[in-house]
Amino acid sequence: MSNYFIQTYTWNPWHNLAVEKYLSTQIKKGDVIFYLWQNERTVVIGRNQNAIRECRAQLLEEEGGYLARRTTGGGAVYHDLGNLCFTFLASPEAYNLEKQLKVIQKACLKFGVETHFSGRNDIITKDGFKFSGNAFSNTSQCSIQHGTLMIDVDVSQLGRYLTPSKDKMKAKGVKSVQSRVCNLKDLNPEVTTDAMRRALMESFEELYGCFEELDPRMLDTPQVKETYDLYSSWEWKFGKSPECETSYSKRFDWGELEVYLKLNAMHISEIMVFSDMLDVELPGLIERLLLGKRYDMADVNLEEELPSCSGEQKEKLREVIKWLADPLRND
Repeated sequence: MSNYFIQTYTWNPWHNLAVEKYLSTQIKKGDVIFYLWQNERTVVIGRNQNAIRECRAQLLEEEGGYLARRTTGGGAVYHDLGNLCFTFLASPEAYNLEKQLKVIQKACLKFGVETHFSGRNDIITKDGFKFSGNAFSNTSQCSIQHGTLMIDVDVSQLGRYLTPSKDKMKAKGVKSVQSRVCNLKDLNPEVTTDAMRRALMESFEELYGCFEELDPRMLDTPQVKETYDLYSSWEWKFGKSPECETSYSKRFDWGELEVYLKLNAMHISEIMVFSDMLDVELPGLIERLLLGKRYDMADVNLEEELPSCSGEQKEKLREVIKWLADPLRND
């Protein structure tokens, strides 16, 4: 058996998840890799989750944050630099969930924090507060457990980004389960991300024995770059979302509008528009303009697609597009 430890100080989630993917391809029989990493202002959703049901994804990105979709299941979580992520990668015969969890629990105990593993893949305090969520995946070559440790997360941002829009939505896909959460720093002020990195490394050695620390420069590979390009793409982040239906309504100066959308791969596959406005042609023009377009309206080109509209109609259409593209449209 060969044990390895690696940690990065790159805050980009697409890079960090690409590194995880690359490390999984390097596993040989008997190997165990323990990987530590952090993300800055990020919402990570599970592979089978609907981005717009789980978070205000557009708002997050407009404010400089990241939406990332992982390859494992589970629910949506918020990361900032007060959160520490960990990953165990092991060949199937070396994978030992109980032993891996003990590494985390032993590190927490170094700060006087007693913990136990709950049935929903969470690590919680003795008082029942969640500070770590875990997700899993398996291939014939590599088994993965990855999770989070809330150390000093800005919990005010959880409600800002993880609370989905108040759309009337029927959506397929796995829904997140809400839990009571806490920061480890609230239990012991000496817990910092750097201190926890050291504690985890010590616990890994205590339970697994000697290990080789890998140089992060080994991660500068074409494979990591290729996976980064995939994970950062709109198609992966949003297009992988399951089918859903949603509706919006708004009163404009020129009339009330109701829009019903069916989304497939985050493109508008069906649209119906109803209105009490005097211009009876406009609902049909909206349907014609938006059918087949991306949900975020980024590929709508009014001038090219409806060149014969009147100036007044184009102005109203611009208002509608701006409204539908607003991530806080119903808040």
